[in-house]
Amino acid sequence: MSTDTPDETTPAGRCPFAIQDGHRAILASGTVGSFDLFGIQHWLVAGAEDVKLVTNDPRFSSAAPSEMLPDRRPGWFSGMDLPEHSRYRQKIAGDFTLRSARKQETFVVEAADACLDGIEAAGPGTDLISGYAKQLPSLVINALYGLTPEEGAVLETRMRSITGSTDLDSVKTLTDDFFVHAGELVRAKRDEQGDDLLHRLASTADGEISLSDDEATGVFATLLFAGHDSVQQMVGYCLYALLSHPEQQAALRAQPDLIDHAVEEMLRFLPVNQMGVPRVCVEDVDLHGVRISAGDNVIPLYSTANRDPRLFLDPDVFDVRRPPEGNFAFGHGIHKCPGQHIARLLIKVACLRLFERFPDVRLAGDVPMNEGLGLFSPAELRITWGTA
Repeated sequence: MSTDTPDETTPAGRCPFAIQDGHRAILASGTVGSFDLFGIQHWLVAGAEDVKLVTNDPRFSSAAPSEMLPDRRPGWFSGMDLPEHSRYRQKIAGDFTLRSARKQETFVVEAADACLDGIEAAGPGTDLISGYAKQLPSLVINALYGLTPEEGAVLETRMRSITGSTDLDSVKTLTDDFFVHAGELVRAKRDEQGDDLLHRLASTADGEISLSDDEATGVFATLLFAGHDSVQQMVGYCLYALLSHPEQQAALRAQPDLIDHAVEEMLRFLPVNQMGVPRVCVEDVDLHGVRISAGDNVIPLYSTANRDPRLFLDPDVFDVRRPPEGNFAFGHGIHKCPGQHIARLLIKVACLRLFERFPDVRLAGDVPMNEGLGLFSPAELRITWGTA
């Protein structure tokens, strides 16, 4: 087993497997915290029970207008409450079941092996993030939506420009441009035949659940923002966790049937998805002696809830043998990530195929970390193997 240690830090001084000090302090205090996002105050809830409350209680709305999001886009179902949310979620539900994910396993394995062919050809010292952790999810996600590599690359670039911006006005402008581009793809699919998710979103021949162009664009954008960059970061972070904890990697090699436990433990332990989508309080709520007023923004801290000692024994210990007890890596409540089964499959296959291809794979140098709005993961992961 392994714990976070002070000397295992990033160049910025933060342990790559630790939750933020400020978030940990909120968890330890048993109350709520606050911070400014784009100059707007947000309350932070960190404990597991508080996160469940904020993500399930109708007093905390995903649909109510806020200073950051005064207008809600059609089809953007991460910004909706019941029952409106259900209409859009049902449209894509069949594509994201556990059964649907399992049907993709052969393709995912083949895609992983193709990526690893490139890693092997590049030789020791190559970057596992750009050549594997980003590339593998992109191949699978593009196939799911019926996107060409060029279409997928343009969408990725546009999304990264949004998530990397620190100016609210720029975020809004870039988001407008993104929706225009995504809408063009949706409208193009209406005139084509296809059996991918984007064609089904654009299709009007789907019984009671047919969507307008704007609605289909909103659903498409919701899925991309919720699942593209975050899945890439999850895959890279999980590979880093096993490469930097050789005793855990050895346990998994000795017992490959531990992989499902290992995936759940990595999702729990790694602080990749730090913050959930803000909710807006629609009536005054007293939480741990703090008055959260109607109109206030509230953010659930998912990674911090995954370290709550009231829910997890020795929460700062990374142990691939830990029995799965549920975690908040994919959120909670009605907005729990619909692509969670595909994400788990990608992590599982990425880890197993890497260690099968390169039995003695190991890190080759320092690992810089990439910290964005709510996300935290390795920016580069150079590896070596053999006698190199």
